[in-house]
Amino acid sequence: LPVLYSEQMVRVVVVVAVLVVLVVLLVGVVHLLQEYRRVSAFNRKCGVDVREIGPDEVSSLFPLCRTDDIMAGFYVEGDGRVNPVDAATALAKGARMKGARVIENAPIAAVATNGGKVTGVRVDLGGGEEADIRTPVVVNCAGMWARQLGEMSGVGIPNQAAEHYYLVTDEMQDVDPDWPVIEDPSSYTYIRPEGGGLLVGLFEPEAAAWCVDNIPPDSSFTEISPDWERMSPFLETAMSRVPRTLEVGAKNFFCGPESFTPDLAPIVGEAPELEGYFVGAGLNSIGILTGGGIGRLLAHWVKTGIPDMDVTGMNIDRLHRYQSNPLYRAHRVVESLGMVYKCHYPFKPLETARNVKRSPLHTRLEAQGAYFKDVSGWESPDWYAGEGKTPEPGPLSFGKHDWFPQWKAEHDAVRQGVG
Repeated sequence: LPVLYSEQMVRVVVVVAVLVVLVVLLVGVVHLLQEYRRVSAFNRKCGVDVREIGPDEVSSLFPLCRTDDIMAGFYVEGDGRVNPVDAATALAKGARMKGARVIENAPIAAVATNGGKVTGVRVDLGGGEEADIRTPVVVNCAGMWARQLGEMSGVGIPNQAAEHYYLVTDEMQDVDPDWPVIEDPSSYTYIRPEGGGLLVGLFEPEAAAWCVDNIPPDSSFTEISPDWERMSPFLETAMSRVPRTLEVGAKNFFCGPESFTPDLAPIVGEAPELEGYFVGAGLNSIGILTGGGIGRLLAHWVKTGIPDMDVTGMNIDRLHRYQSNPLYRAHRVVESLGMVYKCHYPFKPLETARNVKRSPLHTRLEAQGAYFKDVSGWESPDWYAGEGKTPEPGPLSFGKHDWFPQWKAEHDAVRQGVG
């Protein structure tokens, strides 16, 4: 992604600010430290230079950050952020230089189809004027409107908007605009220089859904009235990571909508309901970060008919129509946004909107002590405690869980007696 943005910005001569990112982990959060060490090792394997650093180096990179309770930090010098408006403008200009045509302020009125295939789109040009564009391919990148746009063509895209908060302080003379972005998962916050002060953003553990029935078509850059009572405890904890933020005024406590998917994974690929209808949506608040990779993947997929990398975890065909119903989305988005800064254990079960789809054998499996998890919406047995026993998973871990002996016995029975 940094290569895509940096090279593209140079080509079209648009200045984009880039800031590095620094993640800090507190004493006692051993599992988070394990997670970031595992992720860092994988990233280094992929060519991303992630360094584990100590509290003193954290302090040198972000002097206002409180470090007395920090166990470690993870620093990516080549990482950063770009201004979304500048990045989008630069990419659009680059596309025009390659012969693309960009039409703005022209909502999609309909997607034309014939025989289960896309044949074109009709756009509303305003003033009662419409235009038909013939094309065998449509790519839905409509963000939090993707679900409603997909429904026009019978395509299921179950993302849901939720409230997202950040506070911008008044100007702070002791803030350097070149400081990195601080992420503190234990406080559900990220903090970065902004407008002469600091921006304190939140991904609280339990979110609030927004406009479940229908996302208004004119809600771009919408500002929602903040829920101070619900958010104040999270905000105070987040600001205590940089105590100086508690000593200055606030320009704004902003609340705006962002959409999230049922499993916090992107929704990407060709819709199973309609040939030629591709989706690149549900990027879960990191569209700028993942947009370069998702865009390249989709371009290859559209051009060749197949993806050139493993898309199992993000393919749209993993999802089900029932996941688009309002009750499901309202419940699940509360959990999915809250998972952003929680520890991502490999066997962590989803808890909301459960027991919706059960197999005909469900009660028989349950009688054998099955422990169920959500697998693409289905209640699927993960392991068995034994007939008549209640499955107790025990604490989550990156190592062997309490139920490993039961899982091993099942594996041995199949391997030695059947397989």
